[in-house]
Amino acid sequence: MTTDSNTQMVCIAVLPFENLSDNRDHEYFSRGFVEDLITDLSHFPSLQVISSYTSRKIGAKAQDELTIARELAIDYLLTGILHRQGDQIRIHAQLLDTFNGSILWAERYDAPLDTVFDIQDDIVERVVGALSVQIDKALLAAARKKPLTSLAVYDCWLRGMDHLRQGTREADREARSIFKQAMNIDPNYSRAYAGMSLSYFNEWSCQLWEQWEENERNAYKYAMQAIQLDDTDHIVQMIVGRILMYRRQFDLAEQHLDKSLALNANDADNLAQIATCKAFLGKAKEGEQLFLKALRLNPYRNIWYHPYGSFTYFVQRQYDACIELALKGPLTDVWVDLPGYIAAAYAYRGDRQQAARYLDIFKRTFQKEITSDRKPQPDEIVSWLKMANPFKHDADMDHLVDGIVSAGLDYTPDKRDAATAVSRLKTNPLPICVFKKDNDLWRLTFEGSTVRIPEVKGFLDLALLLVRPGAEVHCTELMGSPVLSGDRDRVMDEQARHSYEQRIRDLQAEITQAEQMFDLGRTEILKAELDQLTDHLSKALGIGRRTREFNAPVERARAAVTWRIRSAIRKIEAAHPSLGRHLANSIRTGTFYSYSPEKEHDWLT
Repeated sequence: MTTDSNTQMVCIAVLPFENLSDNRDHEYFSRGFVEDLITDLSHFPSLQVISSYTSRKIGAKAQDELTIARELAIDYLLTGILHRQGDQIRIHAQLLDTFNGSILWAERYDAPLDTVFDIQDDIVERVVGALSVQIDKALLAAARKKPLTSLAVYDCWLRGMDHLRQGTREADREARSIFKQAMNIDPNYSRAYAGMSLSYFNEWSCQLWEQWEENERNAYKYAMQAIQLDDTDHIVQMIVGRILMYRRQFDLAEQHLDKSLALNANDADNLAQIATCKAFLGKAKEGEQLFLKALRLNPYRNIWYHPYGSFTYFVQRQYDACIELALKGPLTDVWVDLPGYIAAAYAYRGDRQQAARYLDIFKRTFQKEITSDRKPQPDEIVSWLKMANPFKHDADMDHLVDGIVSAGLDYTPDKRDAATAVSRLKTNPLPICVFKKDNDLWRLTFEGSTVRIPEVKGFLDLALLLVRPGAEVHCTELMGSPVLSGDRDRVMDEQARHSYEQRIRDLQAEITQAEQMFDLGRTEILKAELDQLTDHLSKALGIGRRTREFNAPVERARAAVTWRIRSAIRKIEAAHPSLGRHLANSIRTGTFYSYSPEKEHDWLT
């Protein structure tokens, strides 16, 4: 791996393909094929490609190829065999990891010889596309195992993009922190700025409608910084083109998109995204061809390719193909309005039942993601569709809206109300707060910010208290058992009390040491344990530090519920600071528990 303090490159050599054909005249094909591979691989900024001259020298030496590659700090070798069989040509290619000699990828191609140059172009594209995907997958897997503090800039790019693909606000924030780290490592690394732009683009085009203008400005600002640093990066060109398209600067957007294709026509992920852009620009057929090429180049493609292809078919009025592709992946994890497109496609086919079904999915997704559980009005949905779908031609926009109306959306166009609907989306998207479990995660919305985090003990207790503001709830009710009375026990004996006090002294010393070493993580853990011990000890001791008596079942319930609620609030505060502070100030604990906020909030649980 070629590295320095600022960057990291993957080094690869393409060795001469062995010609097993009877006709030695086919050597020209083998040499030309390898030269084209080297040229196309060089278009990927993450790859450092050894020259064909050096590659031929490696292949000609009697010494083991892997040994030579390790000596030259080459990470991967691409090797192959070319064999003519009658009027067919067969090519085997494989990618080797020089560190351990393992085969990371291999493929065999068979094609007619009479179209040899077309075959050569096609094979080069497929090898390069699949190769770049495989290398990035291997690098991402390695980067995931590293602490953030040890990542090089390209690791940061891969890790940040991995977060962005999750499509959540929390993941976008995580991605931004990683891209900022890349900027600190190398202030001139353009993809760090491109990644920042994408993180704001996600929230601008898909998520935070109450911050529309701010996110739009940030997406544009970072994209411009990226392209000023490097206008030869095809991904940066694509990002700039897409943002300009959403700003309705269509001609300029297309120039950047076309330049992205000219710089690198073999990056499958990039092709899939440009395919949709072309459809927005009124060139859906061209977009379809780019999408099909992306499928061919990346046999390990992600499921998110399918919506991009379905969109190009919808714009071309090919509804069967649109529906087939759209239903191959998750409906709501990529685009909020994907179910809306499916509903419109079914409506145009005349299938009212399926159209209504997917319209309902679209409306429920819209309510959850865009208006945060407030039921939207039809004019808001249409206004949002027009904002989120930058069609160059009005006919394409009308085609989408008319299809969704035909699917059952109760909407009557009224230009006078359009501005009002947009204003409601931007300024009043959050009339309620949310503390609700969605599948395996809890969705927490407060003061305009939403996070999704895994469940911990105490979330159910908090949810019950939030919908009963001011009410006092006994600890045994939260434990799910009736109020009990019975024998009274002592909270703790003298030996236990002395053990608690000794542990508290030890914790105080350990906290001081951790703070001196700036070990913030350990400090937080130690302080949490100290809080629990001092709280328990203070409740166990009465006047004169004499051990109190208590109702054993009730006290056990109180201690358990208090611990899990406080643990839950600490977990929330780490992910959503404002909500964590609000709960810490509003939740009262003890034998009876209550939610007593200073200001009334309407909670959905």
